[in-house]
Amino acid sequence: MNFPTIDFGWLGNGNLIGMMAVLHVMINHAVAIGGCVLMVSIEYRAHKDNNPALERYARTLSKWIMIITTTAGAMTGVGIWFTTTVILPDAIGSLLRIFHWAWFTEWLVFVSEVVLLLTYFYTWDRWKGADRTKHLRIGIALCVMSWLTLVIITGILAAQINPGNWVETLSFWDAFFNPTWVPSTIFRTFAAIALGVAVLHVLNRWLVKSTRDRAIVQRIFGKWLAVSVPAMLLSGFWYLRSLPDKAQTLVKWASGMSESAFIWLNIGGLLLIFVLAVTLLDGKPKFPIALTLFTGVFSLLLITEFEIVRENIRKPYVIYNYMYANGLLKADMEKYAKDGFLKHAKFAKIKEVTEENKMEAGEEIFAMQCLACHSIDGVRRSRAMTERIDGWSEEALIGFIPSMHLVREVMPPFAGTKEELEAVAAYLADVVARKNGDSQADHQIKRQSSDMPQKN
Repeated sequence: MNFPTIDFGWLGNGNLIGMMAVLHVMINHAVAIGGCVLMVSIEYRAHKDNNPALERYARTLSKWIMIITTTAGAMTGVGIWFTTTVILPDAIGSLLRIFHWAWFTEWLVFVSEVVLLLTYFYTWDRWKGADRTKHLRIGIALCVMSWLTLVIITGILAAQINPGNWVETLSFWDAFFNPTWVPSTIFRTFAAIALGVAVLHVLNRWLVKSTRDRAIVQRIFGKWLAVSVPAMLLSGFWYLRSLPDKAQTLVKWASGMSESAFIWLNIGGLLLIFVLAVTLLDGKPKFPIALTLFTGVFSLLLITEFEIVRENIRKPYVIYNYMYANGLLKADMEKYAKDGFLKHAKFAKIKEVTEENKMEAGEEIFAMQCLACHSIDGVRRSRAMTERIDGWSEEALIGFIPSMHLVREVMPPFAGTKEELEAVAAYLADVVARKNGDSQADHQIKRQSSDMPQKN
């Protein structure tokens, strides 16, 4: 490990990354991409029909899209950088080295997106009449730039789960143009539009006063939704089939349901959204609010599910077949087993395990190898060690840890020597003992007495 570790305690390091990422994706997908596409579509129809009311609605949307994307969207984006860099610095460092020019290009595209968004909002009154097409072109360019940020970032994220031949070739192009990039990009694109429809459609009742204008907006939303649902369905299946074989088997575990239940639940939800699309195409002023709310909730859950499943099925890796979820390189495991893990950990205070520093060494090993996913105690009981190993003896832990990656495929293998294994087992057993009311001294006495040879 090349960096010091930070423990976010009860909240959990992995939970913090997940919450920040899902929040940012929801804002970015629903507002920056889906919202912009729908806003410009409404302006196009307003310009075509010479409809000032629709133009005012598009203008109102541009105000809130600008506010949300430049505040909540920007802050959560920076939040992802802070959390991932602090918790998984080795992984972020590797991705930056692999995708330096892609990320730099994405930054240029993002800056262009912000400039276009500000230009779009502040030039509504600049071009009138026939010149209105100039403003519309800025809106189209804004949509393209918003989408290109998704395209580039998706290439980087998709490479984490299926980098193609990159592990052998170390080629940027093999990593970026990986097998899951295209289906993932298509799925995210149309999920963003569907989510945008779900959010904005609820607001139509209050923001669009005219029944006629509301029907026009509904038809615009219905057309986009009718295209989005089949695209999401087909690209979702394509994405699942482009995953590595092992990752495909983990979908059941990551989703918490059987593969058939996972597939049919998502198909059923998408079909209900398609029903809403047909209803909107009808243009009736009264629309089923329950179905609209379902579309919004299901779209949010669908994106959340996609992020959670994607994060979990790539385990035990953070970069597939190259770097484990705790930041350790697959190629270094033999070195750790031979020389010891702590010896190669730059910020470890202890370099060699002794009987006197056993507990401290075990705590350091746990922090460096386990905190990325687990916590001592915390909000997710399945990840909290005081819950997972409650009732386990130190000897049981020593027997289980070396083979844990064989028993649970999502776990990285233990890295270290026999002495380091015993140290982390002693530390974890002590943690559980203290939770159950034993003092550290009592547990130390019990541990030492269990180590003494027994008389026949």
